[in-house]
Amino acid sequence: MKDLYSENDLLSLSSQLKKRYTLLGVILAVIMGLFVYSMIIRVEWLSVVLFALFCSVAIFFIELFCMPLHRYKKLIQSALKGRTHTETLVYDHEEAEPSLVDGVLCSGLILLGEPDKHGIREHRYYWDKEIPCPAFNSGDQITIKYTGKNIIGYEL
Repeated sequence: MKDLYSENDLLSLSSQLKKRYTLLGVILAVIMGLFVYSMIIRVEWLSVVLFALFCSVAIFFIELFCMPLHRYKKLIQSALKGRTHTETLVYDHEEAEPSLVDGVLCSGLILLGEPDKHGIREHRYYWDKEIPCPAFNSGDQITIKYTGKNIIGYEL
């Protein structure tokens, strides 16, 4: 079975997050230093502007540059250390529209399960868009390893 994630991916993400938080800390320290200086020289309008800038930069930077990595790191941690399941299903098709699953962009894969008294059941599992999806053909029997509904390993 080919696993999609490894410990190296987790270490790389942790390193990227550390660099981004360090950069954020430096930027916020400069703004805070200017804010304190404006409080000392008693320029009220400058203090208000710098405080608003401090808050805006913090929220903007965290939401835009840090939270996506946190969400992706959470997915990889779940893949490496969480509860996993294995199932053999038949590939049907890939959905045209991407989905946002727990903050991670994924494409939905429709897999067909064992028939029961109601007919063949369709199962939707999610493939991470950061990893190229293999060219599965409709009707291929695939063994998948998944956590939640995210595919973390496969075998043809």
